[in-house]
Amino acid sequence: MKKYLASTLLVSLLAVTHSFAADKPSKANDVDFFATVNGTPLTQGLLDLNVKAALAQGQKDSPELKNALKDELINRELLTQESIRQGLDKDIDFRDQIAQLKQTLMIQAFLENHFQKSPISDSKLREEYDRQRKLIGEGASATQYRLSQILVTTETDAIDLIRRIQKGELFGKMAQEHSIDQASKANGGQLGWVLPGQVVTPVANVMVNLNKGAIANAPIQTQGGWVILKVDDKRPFKFPTFDEAKPQLRQAIVQQYLTETVKKLRETAKIVQ
Repeated sequence: MKKYLASTLLVSLLAVTHSFAADKPSKANDVDFFATVNGTPLTQGLLDLNVKAALAQGQKDSPELKNALKDELINRELLTQESIRQGLDKDIDFRDQIAQLKQTLMIQAFLENHFQKSPISDSKLREEYDRQRKLIGEGASATQYRLSQILVTTETDAIDLIRRIQKGELFGKMAQEHSIDQASKANGGQLGWVLPGQVVTPVANVMVNLNKGAIANAPIQTQGGWVILKVDDKRPFKFPTFDEAKPQLRQAIVQQYLTETVKKLRETAKIVQ
């Protein structure tokens, strides 16, 4: 069965579920919704957000995709309602969770606004490509590393997350919930394939000494925060073509902009710890 979901949280449920959505969207109080679950409306806007996220991940827009996402949202609402029925919502600090969600959404809006005004052109990508190629050198013999990271603001937070991961919590889940690196957190902290010369020196010094699948047992301090590093894989380096490198080049430019912006803001901010 072909999967169209943007996330895998409810894949097993979706394999056996039927579509509970209405044949066509309903409308209440001038807000479109595609289904109701025990009287709770699920808005068309919520569906559109999930479709947009799926398309951004390379999935093809189709009726099958939308139906699968509708089923996922319905299933999520059913689980949410059951969780509330059991009183589990009383154990959640919604204030902090909502504050973190707001930060994520505002940072996303900040990035979208900047790159809409200053789009990443092919010439800019080519400039970054040539810079990286010059940095690495033609025909360089090296090992390439597929990395994941969790970036947090304090060493205490990083140490706590390492402890939780060592006890069995999933690295990717921790990255999605706690990382402040907006460019990688949605993908479970995955940074893709990099060479030592493409990352900051403190990270490079650690990653070259880690085995495949290993997680650094101590956080790494960088200008952007404290990094929890994982080496997902290693391979002999083969320099990609420009077209092959475009997604990574785009991510590198976004990350550079974030790093430079944070640095400038910290220089003028009043931070008390």
